[in-house]
Amino acid sequence: MRVTASAPGKLVLIGEYAVLFGHPAVVMAADRRARVDLRPNDATSWRVSAPGFCDEEALFDLNRDRGFTWREPTSDTAGRLTLVESLLGSLVSTGLIDPDDLPSAAVTLDTEDFFFPVDGGAAKLGLGSSAALTVALAEAVRNWVPREGRPPALGLAELLELHRSFQGGRGSGIDLAASSRGGVVEYRLIGESKTPDAHPAELPSGLAVVSVWTGRSASTADFLARLEAGMRSDDGVIDAALGELGRISSDGIDHLRSGNLNGFLDDVEDFVSSMEALGRVAGIPVLSKEHRMLRRLAEETGVSYKPSGAGGGDVGLGLTDDPEAAAAFAERATVAGFTPLDLHIDPEGVRVDRGPVSYTH
Repeated sequence: MRVTASAPGKLVLIGEYAVLFGHPAVVMAADRRARVDLRPNDATSWRVSAPGFCDEEALFDLNRDRGFTWREPTSDTAGRLTLVESLLGSLVSTGLIDPDDLPSAAVTLDTEDFFFPVDGGAAKLGLGSSAALTVALAEAVRNWVPREGRPPALGLAELLELHRSFQGGRGSGIDLAASSRGGVVEYRLIGESKTPDAHPAELPSGLAVVSVWTGRSASTADFLARLEAGMRSDDGVIDAALGELGRISSDGIDHLRSGNLNGFLDDVEDFVSSMEALGRVAGIPVLSKEHRMLRRLAEETGVSYKPSGAGGGDVGLGLTDDPEAAAAFAERATVAGFTPLDLHIDPEGVRVDRGPVSYTH
């Protein structure tokens, strides 16, 4: 038996930062997929490989008492596969998966869609690769359990806890919502428990989204750590900036619900200005020089522009109701040395296929 699972990436349309504090946000699943393949293994230990990401295969064991343990990996391999260790270890320790029900497998991870080739290497695009891989790997392992003992699919709350164990307790889970549900999703954290809540949403007819890679990878975890540090010593200025972001995001979602595209585009303009203001008071370079240049190019072509995600780099979005303006923005961005990405809404979330193993020679 062979199990393959895949999950899409994400582009945040509005609500960054504010979504961490109970405000609503909207995310779309992007048609770049993380893929996980599980095949029968001829040994008692599990094997994992990530071609193009780390150079060697690693062995590990899953045990009810000891959880996840590596078997003589190099430190480099173990360091590069911390998500695998964190996710599978948490699945076992929380009782979501009983390793005694699992035959060992050869696991192949593929996140090639989430990287851009640069100077003989690859740079992360910032499309939510770790969330997509978390969703795909969790679902692949769940389906590896024989049918009679197979647990139910994990909910967003369970996926969020698993992903946070990898991210040092941080993250809203909005990327997990896109990866698990697909399509366009309205998302927020509810109440003091911050329970994730996701609902399907629709974009107004005529909205064009131009995705552009800035050429620079950014660390969301680093930015969130800076935000947390700033809030510990804040006199209320950061809270006020986050509240303004939340207000604008709520307005934007109201305009999306009513199909008011012009109103939404105005909200995007206000939102990115407020993101920049939050960056100033929190010491976070949300609008890097690349984002500033792309925003200027967007303004010149009549397009609204914002970073997708925490900012600092990764992907930026040009949004407009004018196809000619969208094309002009993409062309100017290309001339300026940036890379427009051919990204579209992926209507499908996590996908699993089970079937017999086939061998090619």
